[in-house]
Amino acid sequence: MATYKIEGGTPLVGTISPVPNKNSILKLIPAALLTEEAVIIHNVPKSSDVRLMLKIVKQLGGKVSYLGDGNSVKIHGDTMNTFEIDSELSQKAKASIMFMAPLLLKFKKAYMPIPGGCKLGTRPLDAFVDNMLQMGAQYRREKGYYFEANNLKAAKIWSWFPSVTATENTIMLAVLTSGMTEIYNAACEPHTQDLCNMLNAMGARISGIGSNKLIIEGVDQLHGVEWNVIPDHLDIGAYIAAALMTNGEITIENAIPEHMSLILQFFEKINAKVIVKDNTIYIPKNQKLKCALTVRGDIFDVKTFAWPFLPPDFVHVAVVSALMAEGSFVFHNSFYEYGFFFIEELAKMKAKLIMADPYRIITFGPTKFQSAKIIAPNIIQATMALFLAALSASGTTILEDSEDALLRRYPDLIANYSKLGAKITKT
Repeated sequence: MATYKIEGGTPLVGTISPVPNKNSILKLIPAALLTEEAVIIHNVPKSSDVRLMLKIVKQLGGKVSYLGDGNSVKIHGDTMNTFEIDSELSQKAKASIMFMAPLLLKFKKAYMPIPGGCKLGTRPLDAFVDNMLQMGAQYRREKGYYFEANNLKAAKIWSWFPSVTATENTIMLAVLTSGMTEIYNAACEPHTQDLCNMLNAMGARISGIGSNKLIIEGVDQLHGVEWNVIPDHLDIGAYIAAALMTNGEITIENAIPEHMSLILQFFEKINAKVIVKDNTIYIPKNQKLKCALTVRGDIFDVKTFAWPFLPPDFVHVAVVSALMAEGSFVFHNSFYEYGFFFIEELAKMKAKLIMADPYRIITFGPTKFQSAKIIAPNIIQATMALFLAALSASGTTILEDSEDALLRRYPDLIANYSKLGAKITKT
């Protein structure tokens, strides 16, 4: 359990680089087990979720070693010796389900207990299971998920939903399954693209990367590779919000602006000036934020959905940003039925907003956040939004993070924000 003491009201100023993409590295680690050769991954965050995934590799019999200053890892899966994931480990992160494809390909069977992760809602795995069934796997629910596959086959798959985990698991199965697999309604998030690009560098044949239709020609084997994890577009979005909410001035280096298109458009909707030049993003100070109206003069409805729409995981940061702006927005997130419950904590900070239903909230700005004692939900990005609100609030806010949600994505949170002038202590 972590407790953060945050003295707000200080403009954040300076230059910063984003953390590596958490949702990317959590899939690259299982993908490294698809080859008998070593895979070296650079720019690896030292987050608790990453440490957990590497523990699972070792529990399965694989080898893991840190290189250099610990920001690179070498993974060797040739010594894997079990198809069962430890129940205690799997229940700590939903990404543990991504080991199903490597295990199924190596042992013809795979088992894991029900995975954990952020408490966003039911988070069904129907598309994940359905895609595997379409490729010839058999499945049964037995205190978890048990799969068998003696004869996987290429298939034309219409995914029930553009699920990231379902798409990425299917990709890993298809790259080593003979024939041509086509995935329609595929996820195409930046981290899914990163996985595809690394697999192609290992010898896979994937086309359509970045679109919702992927064509995968199976190969006999993959080889080792060295790979750099892409930067986290959600972290970049949080730094932009931090600059705007504290009346600061931040330069973000090593960004990939093409991964930021809808996030940058959102900031335009609150009249924020964000300057992009090559791989650098600059946010000037002294900005007057105002919520845009529709062309008919109505309240704007900010909808989130699968990429390339505005990412659902960004909506919490978008909400606290909009609360600083004059006017109102409707935020509509149909992905997670528990995702907006963090607004109870924002209300303690004098935020002006209402919940229309579990999927929609309405903001009324501008809000001048006040310090308070607040409790983090077990949702990483909702906790990040509360952290940003605390940075902008006058006075000292106590943020209790009983599940250490922030450390799952932001292991260097205090050091990075302190570099920009934030006053934070952790106990």
